[in-house]
Parts: sequence; C-alpha cells; structure tokens
Amino acid sequence: MITDIAVERVEFRCPDSHWQSMVDYDVVLYLDADGDTWEFFSVDGVPTPSPYTIDGARFCPVCHRAVPGKPVARRFIPVPPGDDRTPRQAVSDPENHRAERHDLPLLSGAPEEP
Repeated sequence: MITDIAVERVEFRCPDSHWQSMVDYDVVLYLDADGDTWEFFSVDGVPTPSPYTIDGARFCPVCHRAVPGKPVARRFIPVPPGDDRTPRQAVSDPENHRAERHDLPLLSGAPEEP
C-alpha cells in the first residue's frame, strides 16, 4: 500500500570543486505485504537508487568525487482517497480519458546546471 508520494528536489554540491547540480526525484513510500516500509526513487520514470546514498550519488564532473544529494524542496502529492468521499471523479474510459495528455512533452527531472 502506498503511504506517501512526493517530488523531491535534490541538490548535489561538490565541496572540492564547487560544482553543483539539482535533480527532481519522484519518491514513493509504501508498505509491503509483510508490513515493511520501502522507499522507491525514480527520475523521468526510470528507477534509481536513493540520491541520498553513495549508490545514488552523482559524480562531480570536475574531480570525479561521488556526491550524495541533500533535499532542498519537496512537493507532496496526496495519496488517492478511499471511501471518505474526498474530491474525486470516476473515469469510465481510461484509455481515452483526456487523450491529449498522452502526447504532452515530459516534465524532466533531469539535472539543472546553474
């Protein structure tokens, strides 16, 4: 079960070369069937390791040091409601519902170089 959805803007800043970059990550927190909580990160729909760990760190293009990220902003996305009658709208034809959005350009989470 999904318990939290957000977009997190993560800053990577090399203390040696002063290189910096920002990337927007989609983050989902969920409980598995055993009740364990897991965190899932992706950028532009591609799964990725946590940017806050060495495994998900970006490499400084100047000194090639692994630079773990730090969160600088977060946008919370409400988890879809249950039967509590919060605002929602039934979709009778999911394939054709707002079909124009299928051809829209991707909002990239790619690095922003200052």
